[in-house]
Formats: sequence, structure tokens, C-alpha cells
Amino acid sequence: MYKTKMDRIVFLDYTRILAFISVLVGHKFIVPLIITMGDTSQHASIRLLANIAYQICYGGAAGIIIFFLTSGYIISHVLQSETSTEFIIKRIFRIYPLFMFAVVLEAVLNRYVLGLPFADISDWIPRLLLLGDYFGTRPVIGSVEWTLRIEVTFYALMVVLKACGLMRHQNYLPAVFILITLALHFLPAFPSAPGLAYGYFTVYAPFLFIGVCIYLIEHRRANNNVCLLTIAIIMYSFFLKAVTIVPDWKELNYGLFAVMAFSLFWLLRRHLTDGPFIRLLSTLTYSVYLFHNWFWTYIEMALKSMGMQENYLKMATVTVLFLFCYGVNKTVEDYGLKMGRKVLQWHRSRQLNTSVKATA
Repeated sequence: MYKTKMDRIVFLDYTRILAFISVLVGHKFIVPLIITMGDTSQHASIRLLANIAYQICYGGAAGIIIFFLTSGYIISHVLQSETSTEFIIKRIFRIYPLFMFAVVLEAVLNRYVLGLPFADISDWIPRLLLLGDYFGTRPVIGSVEWTLRIEVTFYALMVVLKACGLMRHQNYLPAVFILITLALHFLPAFPSAPGLAYGYFTVYAPFLFIGVCIYLIEHRRANNNVCLLTIAIIMYSFFLKAVTIVPDWKELNYGLFAVMAFSLFWLLRRHLTDGPFIRLLSTLTYSVYLFHNWFWTYIEMALKSMGMQENYLKMATVTVLFLFCYGVNKTVEDYGLKMGRKVLQWHRSRQLNTSVKATA
């Protein structure tokens, strides 16, 4: 039996699903939206809806922001009860096993299907550790891993804040977020190494703080007005920095739409239904995100070699992609999580033994 909505944060399943649909459509199905927007034979309302969908999906940018908002919210939630060590163990085994598998699989397929050489060991280590921005290593897995580097940095920041006692005094967190946002705003754009997603950390990382602020508002752990001011400052900084760092996208409202979409699901959180299909889609979001932008090409190559007609190619590719992602979720991802639980159990038993010896 599925847990009740009070036991599980159901609305986050919906935000994850919206996020990965936005990313998938933005990377692989954006052309039909563009055609519909410019088709004057269509009703104006249809063109308006296509335009809204285009704003949300183009480049997957809004989906990425929704992922960050979701992460900011859930990380705030788990840090209420987890120790720093428990948090680190869980995050490592949640993020790294499937990511490393994707990176290695891509390298093997590139080598033996496309004939591309393997990277040097000096590139492999920072790449697998999600430290590529600091070493200027070439992006992999369809260049989506930059978001994971931002996530990992956010995890480290939250652990530091917890160590400083700010999880016991969460009313100070919005002020800290304002200072960090202003620092990012006025410091040089990061990353700036050639070949990397220029300035994306500067532009998008503060959206994680908005997710935290929404959590603080909901649970009354900080002043609502200060949280709203923090959100306003982050949004204003985004509008200013996006013009200079991602100028090609300054005519799009993806940042605003992403925050509005997340906020809408949050407002409706008590009315959203749970169920096996919602949980399945939510569970597959990470694997689909890691594989969709590069493994897609290999699926298409395989389907074309089997005589798949062009009219059915995209839908067949989506089907195979989801089946593959379901497979790696049930194997690589689940095994990684099980390993994490074993390490966590070992850590807790070690802590317990230490405590018993100290009191003996």
C-alpha cells in the first residue's frame, strides 16, 4: 500500500516529472512547437499554448530550474533529521553510481561504435568526481552533467551551513543566501573555462536557494517577508545576469515560468494524488535525464539499422529510452542505493558502538 500524502512529499514527484518532460521535449521535440507557433492557420489559443510550452521547454532550461527548486526544497527537508555524515553518504550513493555508469558507457560506445579515443586519465578523475568545472575537463553525457556539479556544490554548502549551526537557526539562512547571490552576481562568471557552459553556475545555482526559502516559508522556520525578499533578489539577479551570460535566451521567460510552475504545484500539494504510475515516472527522472541527450543517438542508429521508418522513429526511440532507463534504474541505480544503505547501516552501528564504549 502506498503511503499517504502526509508521509511522502507527493508534489515533488509532480515537479520532477514536469522537469524531465520539459528537458526531454526541449532537447528532442521542440520543432513541432515552433511550427505550431508560426502556423497562422491554427487558432490563436493553440498558438498561445504552443508559445507557453515553448517558453517552458526550450533548451530544457525551465526544467533544469524546476529540478533545482525541487532539490533545494527536499535537501532542506532531509537535513532536518539527518546528520551531516548520513546526508553525505546518501547523496554520494544517490548521485555517483548511475552517473559514473553513464560516463563509462558513453566512453565505451564512443570508442567502439564511433571510433573516438578514450580520454586521458587526467580528464577521467575530475570528470567522474563531478569536478570538471574546476579543471576545465570536456563535458560528457550530452553536456547535462553541469547541473550535477551545481547540485554537489549545493550539498557541500548545506553541510557547511549545518556544521555552522544554521540548521538550528534557520531564520538566518535567507540572509546567507542573499550574500551568496550578491557575491555570485558581482564576481566574474563561473565557470569560464573554454568548452564549458559559460557562467551557468552564476546564473542558475541561486535557484536552489529559492527551493529552500519555499520550504522555510511552509514550515515557518524563517520570516516570510525575508524569504520573499530573498526570492525577489535572486530573481532580479537572474534577470540581470541572464542578459549578459545567456543573451540568446533573454527574450524567453523560462526562469519566471519555472518558479511559477513549482509554486503552483506547491500550493496544490495537499490535493495531488499519489500512485504507482506517478512514482514510476518520478523514479525514472534521474536516469532519463542522464541518458536522453546522448544515448538517444545510439538508439536511433540501432533502430534505423533494423529498418525503422522515419515516421515512427522518434516515438520508438522514446519507448526504447524509457525501457533502457527502467532497466538501469532497477539494476545500477537500485544497487547503488542498496550499497549506500549498507554503508549507512555500518556507519550507524559504528557510531552506536563508540557511544556504548564511551558510556561504559
